[in-house]
Amino acid sequence: MKITCHRQSHTIGSREFSAARTADGVAELWADTDDALACALGAAHAADRLVQMVMARIVGQGRISECLSDNETTFAIDLFMRRMGFRREADREVEQLTPDARRFADAYSAGVNHVIATRRRPLELVLVKHHPDEWVPADTLLTIKLMSYLGLAQSQQDAEKLIIQAIHGGASTETLRRFFSPLLDDLDDETATAIRGLEYLEPLIPPAVRFLPGAPKVAASNNWAVAGSRSASGNAIQCNDPHLECNRLPAIWYEAVMHTPEDDRVGATMPGVPGIVMGRTRELSFGFTYGFMDMTDYFVEDCRDGGCRRGDGYVELEIRSENVRRKKNPDSEITIRENDLGVLEADPVSAELVDGFYLTRAWSGQRGGTAASLDAIRRVVHAPTVVEAQRILREVSISCNWVLADRAGNIGYQQSGLLPDRRHSGVHPVPAWRIDNHWRGIVTAERLATESNPADGIVVTANNEINPPGGLVAVNLPMGSYRHDRIRALLEARTDHTPETMKAIQLDLVSLQAEALMEIWRPLLPDSLAGRLLARWDLHYDADSRGATLFEEVYHEVLRRVCGERLFGREAWDALVEETAILADYYHLFDRVLLSDDAFWWGDDGREVIVGRVLDELLTQLDPYHVMPWGSRRRVTMHNIFFDGKLPRFLGFDHGPIALPGNRATVVQGGIFTAHGRTTTFAPSWRFITDMGTQVVQTVLAGGPSGSRFSKWYTTDVRRWLEGDYKTIDFGGE
Repeated sequence: MKITCHRQSHTIGSREFSAARTADGVAELWADTDDALACALGAAHAADRLVQMVMARIVGQGRISECLSDNETTFAIDLFMRRMGFRREADREVEQLTPDARRFADAYSAGVNHVIATRRRPLELVLVKHHPDEWVPADTLLTIKLMSYLGLAQSQQDAEKLIIQAIHGGASTETLRRFFSPLLDDLDDETATAIRGLEYLEPLIPPAVRFLPGAPKVAASNNWAVAGSRSASGNAIQCNDPHLECNRLPAIWYEAVMHTPEDDRVGATMPGVPGIVMGRTRELSFGFTYGFMDMTDYFVEDCRDGGCRRGDGYVELEIRSENVRRKKNPDSEITIRENDLGVLEADPVSAELVDGFYLTRAWSGQRGGTAASLDAIRRVVHAPTVVEAQRILREVSISCNWVLADRAGNIGYQQSGLLPDRRHSGVHPVPAWRIDNHWRGIVTAERLATESNPADGIVVTANNEINPPGGLVAVNLPMGSYRHDRIRALLEARTDHTPETMKAIQLDLVSLQAEALMEIWRPLLPDSLAGRLLARWDLHYDADSRGATLFEEVYHEVLRRVCGERLFGREAWDALVEETAILADYYHLFDRVLLSDDAFWWGDDGREVIVGRVLDELLTQLDPYHVMPWGSRRRVTMHNIFFDGKLPRFLGFDHGPIALPGNRATVVQGGIFTAHGRTTTFAPSWRFITDMGTQVVQTVLAGGPSGSRFSKWYTTDVRRWLEGDYKTIDFGGE
């Protein structure tokens, strides 16, 4: 199938549909049934994004070394994915699909496979001599699992592994307890001693895995809704703003407009998955941010004679062997050790397990739920009200904060995710031999946080803490509340909001983090040109700002001296900053130190002396006209996910370089990391605004509809995205 700007009819098996593109290249699909529409979307995904889909599948299967490229980096990724068991779990969960969900997934697969069978292979797959297998429902579930883990559960795992590594490296438990207070209050000496004696310790999630191209990753995001009492039209307004890796082409999301005789829909889809995951129907609008629910835990294992201690006895490890095929190197047989809690961290290429202490990694996403997530995606577009959609979306296995609005004027919030029912904080490892530490199961969906029609007419999430007072603690390590607080303040400031005022909020560059720190730092600034420039800074992280550059130089140097030298050590700190997203995700923990005057952190010199010394050293002799504007320091290239920057720019597979505004604490989050020789960014990947009294949405995508460099739709939205512009889509039918 080829999608053109002219509506064309198609038949795949018994399923009939028609397809066209809007003036902006967005796929528009018509069918009489949801299954036929799923088939149409599968064909559209394969026509525009097959390479993206195939790469994600290969990654999740742990077959990069076999199918794409064989080197030590790709082999490390394959090892990680095999041990996580994504493919095996996806195969198993196919049997858990409801009959309706199975037909939905089968129809989608039929659309994908029609394109695979009838169209020429994309250039990228020809170059690596890869003939893609047929798409099957397990591949869809695998894609959902990857999305659930990469950038989501992964961030929680990073935080816990950081604590483990700090203890293993000799960090004081008292220091860690203070830094993470009160989350480590129950960390006892027995556990700390066992961690320090670990026989095998993997690093934080390998950079090769965290930053690999081709896999769907979600980071920080914003979403909100206001009731008609706060809009000029008297209708509810709903906005989505997910933050993902944006220095890649094609974009992670794929926009689509879809019609059946009963409904019209528009929104963001995930290539590999049928259905809209964020967007609008006639009656409902919905979108999600990452909920920061803690779905992962590490357990300390006492292993003896191939078994793990449980109480006064030992239970045998389950051993699974897998063969990793390689294109250039001999195949590798790996050993994966599992128990009743999860996967044991041990050398996968060694058949021997030395007695001693090890870690087991448990992730609730390995306990099912993906089949239910697909069914929820299928059903939510038929929900006529916020209340009904909340009942459906709470069954999603991914940790999400859903914000919703309906045409009747209702707004609401719903939490989703598989929350372990645990007795401990979940932030640090606990001894596995104490049975009381084991999960008691998964918290029922009915207990997850929900809210409908708040009195102030505002619902906002921005990866902030969402734990009801005295209620269920699902989020133990949220991001800082700066973005949430800024959005809420702007929403509270008026009662006549329009899509235009919502655009201004989505494009806001003010940092409340900088405001809080500058209150302390401003009196300490030297009377120099650079000092005066920083004093006059308006707290905006726009591309032309030199004040933002100066602030960040001071911020990172103060952190290095206080947290780097006194808490983690210089080497560990440098690795943390350069190779992980810890600072970007959990900056509020570090800010608690910088905003305090506790001598425990600052020593005898005290906060004002140390900060003043940094300010004098950095700003006294500095010529501010030699300071690079914020955007000039943050220029990145959008690389094609397959070639990953390895081709000359003139060939047109890459776009840029581009300047990213914003930073970790601004509404326009602009996170940039370099790890494993690769730069990545997390920024607004898709902006969406809709007034529920219309059938109009305004959107912009960090990319374009097509994944083919040779398509006119490869980067069509990028200019709008960079300039803060939007396109308008009327999804009201013919």
